[in-house]
Amino acid sequence: MELKEFQKVLDRFADDVNNAAKRELGSRRIGKNTSYGVASRSLQKSLTYSITNGQVLFGSPNPSAPFIHWGVNGTRKKRGAPFSYTTKQPPVDAVLKWMKVKPVRLRNEGGQFIKQTPSRLRSAAFLIARSIKEKGIEGLRYYVVALETIVPKYNEEFGEAVVSDILKSLTFDTGNIKIKTK
Repeated sequence: MELKEFQKVLDRFADDVNNAAKRELGSRRIGKNTSYGVASRSLQKSLTYSITNGQVLFGSPNPSAPFIHWGVNGTRKKRGAPFSYTTKQPPVDAVLKWMKVKPVRLRNEGGQFIKQTPSRLRSAAFLIARSIKEKGIEGLRYYVVALETIVPKYNEEFGEAVVSDILKSLTFDTGNIKIKTK
């Protein structure tokens, strides 16, 4: 039995789930900051899916994808993630890069903005990295949220597509006459 109608619905469904996951990762733009929701959007752009024998596989070749999806446990705060910071902390250079993408401005104890020298920026990046190590990173379950929003919209369509494919495969044999449904 061929499931042509089901395959069409499955293709649309997988595309909608993938797009919803991309939206969940964020795509807002505020002012000059084109990547407000996501620092580089590399994960968002790398989300893919494949369909093989009716099985849909969602994923990303980006090495940071599982860490963003599940989160990371900190040394002081557990987040229920399979990954944990132990002795290492996020690299200061990566935090510095993030600080440039996000317009982070330094302040003194009184709350006034101060001049951003390379040493002050590096010091702030180190403190941010240490805080991330202690507190961990909250997971952003972008595919789970996408599935929860898209699946209810497709329940009826999947059922209708399967019934349609089954009806198309029926053949009635009455003696020397064969009747095939359309």
